[in-house]
Amino acid sequence: MTPTYHIVSHSHWDREWYRSFEQFRSMLVNMVDDLIDLLERDPDYRCFTLDGQTVVVDDYLAVRPEREPTLRRLVEQGRLVIGPWYVLPDEFLVSGEATVRNLMHGTTTARRFGGTMNVGYIPDSFGHIASMPTILAGFGIPTALVYRGFGGEPGQNSSEYRWHAPDGTECLMVHLFRHGYSAGYFHQETDEQIIGRFAGLKAELDARATTSHRLIMNGGDHHWPDPKLPHTLQLLGSNFDGHFVHSTVPAYVDAVRREVGDLPHVYGELRFGYRYAFAVLGGVYSSRMYLKQANWRAQTLLQRYAEPLNALGVLAGMRSQLPLVRQAWRTLMQNHPHDSICGCSIDPVHREMMTRFAAVTDIGNAIVDEGAHALVPVDDLAAGDDRAVFFMNPGVLPRTAVANAEVRFYLQDIVVGLNPDVQVAPKLPPVKAFGLFDATGREVPIQVLGRTQGYDITYTRYNYPKQTYAERFSLLVDATDVPPMGFKGLTVRKKNTFTRFASAVKAGPRSIENDHLRAEVKGNGQVVLTDKATGAVLQGLHLFEDTGDVGDEYNYSYPKKDRRILTTASRARVERLERGPLRAALRITITMMVPEAATAARTSRMARRIPLTISTTIALTRTSRSLSFETTVVNDASDHRFRVLFPSGIDTDSVLADGQFAVIERTQKTFATKEFAIEHPAAVAPMQRFVAVRDDRRAMAVITDGLPEYELLLDGKGTIALTLLRCVGLLAGEDLITRPGGKAGWHNETPDAQCHGTHTFRYAVMPLSRTALDGRSDLEAELEQFHVPLLAFRRKNEGDLPLESSLLRLESGRCTMSAFKQSEDGAAFILRFYNSGATACDETIRCARRVRQAELARLDETPVRALAVEADGAVRCTVPPAGIITLRISVDA
Repeated sequence: MTPTYHIVSHSHWDREWYRSFEQFRSMLVNMVDDLIDLLERDPDYRCFTLDGQTVVVDDYLAVRPEREPTLRRLVEQGRLVIGPWYVLPDEFLVSGEATVRNLMHGTTTARRFGGTMNVGYIPDSFGHIASMPTILAGFGIPTALVYRGFGGEPGQNSSEYRWHAPDGTECLMVHLFRHGYSAGYFHQETDEQIIGRFAGLKAELDARATTSHRLIMNGGDHHWPDPKLPHTLQLLGSNFDGHFVHSTVPAYVDAVRREVGDLPHVYGELRFGYRYAFAVLGGVYSSRMYLKQANWRAQTLLQRYAEPLNALGVLAGMRSQLPLVRQAWRTLMQNHPHDSICGCSIDPVHREMMTRFAAVTDIGNAIVDEGAHALVPVDDLAAGDDRAVFFMNPGVLPRTAVANAEVRFYLQDIVVGLNPDVQVAPKLPPVKAFGLFDATGREVPIQVLGRTQGYDITYTRYNYPKQTYAERFSLLVDATDVPPMGFKGLTVRKKNTFTRFASAVKAGPRSIENDHLRAEVKGNGQVVLTDKATGAVLQGLHLFEDTGDVGDEYNYSYPKKDRRILTTASRARVERLERGPLRAALRITITMMVPEAATAARTSRMARRIPLTISTTIALTRTSRSLSFETTVVNDASDHRFRVLFPSGIDTDSVLADGQFAVIERTQKTFATKEFAIEHPAAVAPMQRFVAVRDDRRAMAVITDGLPEYELLLDGKGTIALTLLRCVGLLAGEDLITRPGGKAGWHNETPDAQCHGTHTFRYAVMPLSRTALDGRSDLEAELEQFHVPLLAFRRKNEGDLPLESSLLRLESGRCTMSAFKQSEDGAAFILRFYNSGATACDETIRCARRVRQAELARLDETPVRALAVEADGAVRCTVPPAGIITLRISVDA
């Protein structure tokens, strides 16, 4: 059969990278103006793909709004191809929900303009998550186009495959050939050069083809459309056998589907391809770790607090905050392209990212406040003492936990403005004591953490804010049985003395203990952790490691002569910070002497050492099943990688790593690096909430707060190495041992990427039995408490307030809640959860309000089929292993 060569014109538009966003947008505006002119004047220049992301449309129209009708017409005519993404994301460093929102916004925008590309176009992401076929199928997209993270290994030499997700969903996977998405761009070449170069490309394309159709991309990073392409197509047609057509990715996919037969099968994540192209998987999970932490906090705020509180507030009669929710997500997703969230751009780019994260935080907190106001109304005339404290549970199971809160007591009015006639009463004396009481009148145990005086303020929509001076108490509260997707309130009463509560924890000079765990600090700062349930003792936890890193923002690379420094011989100072009754805590301080930087030749570490001051607080609450760590590091050193080590005592080469909508089993391997001429396989790997090691009897999970990089050391001890900092000074270097193929980008010095200054990290260690790990419920409960703690808010209202409310719950305890939100059309509510276990889970959803309708839906919220609502209001479903369930629920107001 005569081959057909589909030439697809495009420009891969990195929104920010080695130039700032505004510099690249200035280029974008001129490029799109020239593209429109070309499409309008030359009917033989048939079509152009605008990189699969609609954010470039928004960016262009923000400057050229008068061109919207023209863009809409070109999209409707099929000459301009847009979508399905809002941005082309890095897949491993953002949450599964962020990827869903990305497609939701991108497909919605593209359809508003006249149509979306129905292909999962992800040609430049640094590898691909295991659940991507499932996510694409949730938007009715049956095909993925990929490049990095795959290829070059036996059996990976064709252009199409069947790609299977952990839940069994499969899609057609189009894999770009070795030259990627820019090989077919010929604008600056002569006819002779084009013919000569295409002969080599043709041989590779023909050898890989599974049908009579071949795909070649005519573009590149920030490339203008090639006006010579119609001539080039004629030239190729005159010199080679075959049909040469100016095409689109969907047209190519449709043609392949008409002919394709049996294809090779691919399973799970795509994280290799080191012999094929730059995969750059060796360092981006830890470059500029502060970005990863900020992103994790922002995602959690939107997914687990702002969206649920908007939904609950709407049920309580509040005007929907959905426009603000969408604005927050758009702003956050602008930080999710791979050059952005991966931390591999110039310093000004990442400074602007932090401004976006701050904006998302402000919007998210405003939505949270509105929702909380709807659930428990605010008396905006009350500016005195706090009368009640409420705890919102954003989970789907009842929760008992030790929660942070604050209580304020009025001391004095503060006059703002020119008010010479106002007489301010003297400041009241400090509060003697107070207590918190539940609805039955029982006093709830508290632990006072701090007592200060400062300003308070009450806002109103109908006057200026009311400023007062107040006494502030920071507390821990024993919040018991807080209902799921709801709240519980406690009233505040002044007293003459504080009640002394029996302590549920113990704190010695070097140890802390609760009913589940005992932690002891050794002289060098390492921790011995005993699990009282299993009797397991974890030795040598929390050892710090510092090694050289002369890589760049893309890849970790050790110097030829490295020095590995450990805190094994350090002397730690241990202080007892808290001794109950609800939490016990110790502070461990270590000074680690590390080389100041790499030598000028970047082949070794400097002899001169400087101090790395490390202060860690370890803590156990009365309910903790994991030992929490909060580590603050003052880093003045350069060119190094700083990690903390957790030996499990389990000799294994396998881990379970939490991912997007799935837990991934990975086997740690070693490789003969001389066999890899482009890039060495990375020993590190990504995770979301946790990584765990296990044997037949027991397990250890390391839980992290926005720290996505780990390595399983093959040391016979099952040690998890958690990266805290990776400090480098170049966007792209050319002398990396671990990337012998050369530079991965343009030379730019990036002093901010050395991460000098003070950094704080949160993580935890949870010992558990193998049965408990497999069952998931204990682990899921601890993950919820660590990542999504109870949210406290205060009220000063004088009158009666509702002290408890709940909307819904999931009964199994095995499924992971992913989202509860108002549907995009505003007509229902979306509940999404998934099963990360290896066996099916029978789940029951119970709602406190009458369920009018419950429907199984796709990820894009399109209803699939109705589910039965039983007489008692229960909705039941079976969640297969790695299965994702999206429910569209309508309830009585």
